[in-house]
Amino acid sequence: MNAPKMYKKIRSFTWTDEVITPESSELLVETPLEITINRDRQVLIMFTPGMTRELVFGFLFTEGLIKEVSDVRHCDVTYRGGGEEDQVVEVDVGIREVEALSAGAGSRRISYSSCGICGKENYYELKKGLGRVKSRARFSMEVLNELPKRLGELQTLYQRTGGSHAAILFDGSGRAVIQGEDMGRHNALDKVIGAALMKGISCEDKILVSSGRASLEMILKTARAGVPLFMAMSRPTSRAVEAAKFYNITLLDMARGSNRIYSHARRIVGFERTRNQNPSE
Repeated sequence: MNAPKMYKKIRSFTWTDEVITPESSELLVETPLEITINRDRQVLIMFTPGMTRELVFGFLFTEGLIKEVSDVRHCDVTYRGGGEEDQVVEVDVGIREVEALSAGAGSRRISYSSCGICGKENYYELKKGLGRVKSRARFSMEVLNELPKRLGELQTLYQRTGGSHAAILFDGSGRAVIQGEDMGRHNALDKVIGAALMKGISCEDKILVSSGRASLEMILKTARAGVPLFMAMSRPTSRAVEAAKFYNITLLDMARGSNRIYSHARRIVGFERTRNQNPSE
């Protein structure tokens, strides 16, 4: 069976000047991704097809189940089902046994795209094995201010459907290195992190930009990848800010044209000129 499509046409109607008119809409496809790990642990993620292997590698990495690409012995992708509505993507993964896996071995986790931590057995599992980001990289605000526009230009799936989230890894000059789109912001982030892992791209001097909100788990995924700066397009949660401060991540939001910096503003070129006016940093 061919790989599922990322979007499909759906019949809809519009109401204009008291007249109902048929008009087709292109909508995101929502497909079940069933991951079987070492034959005894299953994970179900609802996702938008595309970059499937990258999503799997990114998910395994940000969950702390692998530390590097070589920890994956095999990753076999199978497309099953009859019609489009019954399609399922199945991935059989063999990985080296690590401590993080033993805690959840034999369990079935349900992880919908709107809830990145659904199915976690324990809140403290989220931070297991995480360390503070080590990076001396600094970034120009002139470059950062251009990234929301670049994000919009690169969101091709969103331009078509109006319903996807995007994550993009930029370098310090504002060049897009890796990009991914998905119905879920957590999935989009995992796709990008997984792609960087598979390609051997260092994240220690990069910028992660997300079209969605910065939540606790989004920051923890960023910390796991070692990215020093995370930018979101809407206001972060309080736990996201606390986590960014603790894990040494510079957190910005660009909501409604603002450029609020919540943590480790020293990475922004020129911050030292305003340090005395902002002692709380």
